[in-house]
Amino acid sequence: MKAYDGEWLKEAPETFKSMDARGREWPDNTKISMQVSPEDCTGCELCVVVCPAKDRTQVGHKALNMEAIEPHLEQEAENWDYFLKIPEYKREDLKTETVKGSQFLQPLFEFSGACAGCGETPYIKLVTQLYGDRMIIANATGCSSIYGGNLPSTPYSKNSQGLGPAWSNSLFEDNAEFGLGFRLTIDKQQEQARELLTSMNGAVDANLKEEILNADQTTEPGIFEQRERVAKLKEILK
Repeated sequence: MKAYDGEWLKEAPETFKSMDARGREWPDNTKISMQVSPEDCTGCELCVVVCPAKDRTQVGHKALNMEAIEPHLEQEAENWDYFLKIPEYKREDLKTETVKGSQFLQPLFEFSGACAGCGETPYIKLVTQLYGDRMIIANATGCSSIYGGNLPSTPYSKNSQGLGPAWSNSLFEDNAEFGLGFRLTIDKQQEQARELLTSMNGAVDANLKEEILNADQTTEPGIFEQRERVAKLKEILK
């Protein structure tokens, strides 16, 4: 699902579906589309079963309905390809704390190859929407390690900035200890980075240094702003 400027519809295929975005949070002429990848749908029908939106004029008809794939495959494949060209909505402008807002975030887990109708994968997809661009996963052995590390492919993807989940699987059922090792390493790296930055008197602008060291990263906009500061720091360090 994506929200985007209505200008994108000018070059869209004739059968590309869209509607006006509803809510005061959207700028004028914002459209939304929910597009299925026809070649990746497993036909499990769960989306239709749980769909709450019913047609009051046509009994048994919902917002989502199963149909034979053959008459739709070629056209929907074209719609899917166009859908991918539409840029993702800016994360920092979305209300990620709401169910509605969270669903416009880009999933960084897709086409897993899990069993059709798997109940685990929608949760992983949601977690990657919320935190995937900074997510580190310590996976125990089980279903999630099979479809998560189905090499040479992987369902974990990255966004246009090249950010996505970092995933590793422990052979044994010790992913808590495995993940603790990740946590200790990250904490130590952060400690060393702060020490180095603190000692760079004169080489780095004092205001930039203070902003990096004291940044509030508890919100999406806060994380976005910190990344911009770190990018400036990297340019200085070159």
